[in-house]
Amino acid sequence: MTATQPQTVTAGSERLTQLIAAIGEGTLERERTGERPFAAVDLVREQRLGALRISAADGGGGASLRELFAVVIALATADVNVAHILRGHFVHVEDRLRLGSQERERVVALALSGKIVGNASTELGSTPAGAFTWKTKLTTDGDGYRLNGRKYFTTGTLYADYAEVLASDPEGATVIVLVPTDRAGVTVLDDWDGFGQRATGTGTAIFDDVAVTVDETLQFAPPDADTEPPALYHSGAFFQLYVTALEVGVLHALRADAVAHVHQRSRSFAWAPNPSAPDDPLLQREIGEIASAAFAAEATVLAAADALAAAYDADVAGTDPNLELAHEASLQAATAKVVVDALAQKSASQIFDVGGASIVRETHLLDRHWRNIRTLASHNPASYKAQAIGAYYTRGTKLPGSGYF
Repeated sequence: MTATQPQTVTAGSERLTQLIAAIGEGTLERERTGERPFAAVDLVREQRLGALRISAADGGGGASLRELFAVVIALATADVNVAHILRGHFVHVEDRLRLGSQERERVVALALSGKIVGNASTELGSTPAGAFTWKTKLTTDGDGYRLNGRKYFTTGTLYADYAEVLASDPEGATVIVLVPTDRAGVTVLDDWDGFGQRATGTGTAIFDDVAVTVDETLQFAPPDADTEPPALYHSGAFFQLYVTALEVGVLHALRADAVAHVHQRSRSFAWAPNPSAPDDPLLQREIGEIASAAFAAEATVLAAADALAAAYDADVAGTDPNLELAHEASLQAATAKVVVDALAQKSASQIFDVGGASIVRETHLLDRHWRNIRTLASHNPASYKAQAIGAYYTRGTKLPGSGYF
């Protein structure tokens, strides 16, 4: 770490509190106007939030996995779009930290520089999600390659310095390609048209004859991966648990907005138990249930984060050869999703019971919470999770090992 490089923000610090508050200041107005949070992401770069999991000895934030997820929840409470934008980055860092010394050194340098990585994995089409067949391909070009293809659901790449791209190499193996987003031939479109998570940049990324060097590639799965899919419990559990943590953040925001709305009400119904809305026991009950859902959801996610941390530690130490701890982490991430999805969707509707007809006015934008939660919950529907959990407990069937599960 050089003397001129800004110090990385740390979990629990006043700097982190101030950063999250600064990001949250413009959340409602951005939602109202459609403004994209480029300035908020620049704050993330400046404060080196993306290096939160880099060890303190290396100049990073030194956060535990539990602390990382707690920060994600707090950031999602302030602005769930910004928190979601960073998902691909934190997955990239986490995966590379568990690899050999060269890859680890590279990701440490990248994170400490403030650079951010976006996700460019998924393609539209008929290939099942989670398979290892890609239209995006590398072709040999001298000592390097050329990358050609089109990706969708590229969350965060619109704001990122790098795109992490899944593609097929000339031998048919699946490789991860780390490409600067400002390189010739890379085009990122802001064409995500979902009704929730509108500012996440979850749209199209086009790679048109992009030059790629050999050291920018990393093999991910062999050519026959669809015949014998590798077990990707570690990365899959992180990906899923991260989305569930975003829902927890929205739950906390729901509680805060419900309280604020009750306090700004100037009247109630003639038949209400108490003419003062903040003192109405029925409204207090609604808020109490939303607050309880937020508490239970956060506790569930953090418990699953502890299981994932144990699996990561064992992976680095080489003490989990049969992936038992990794499977347990995946199981807990799946279980957390089933529970939190239900709590979050109920609370997102319940908030409308703390007001009269005026609560649905556009000025409050409270529908954004339901739209965002419903969009997040649609990442790998809970019905598939619940069935897989049930099959494990009744028949001992292992959960799917795909990184998408």
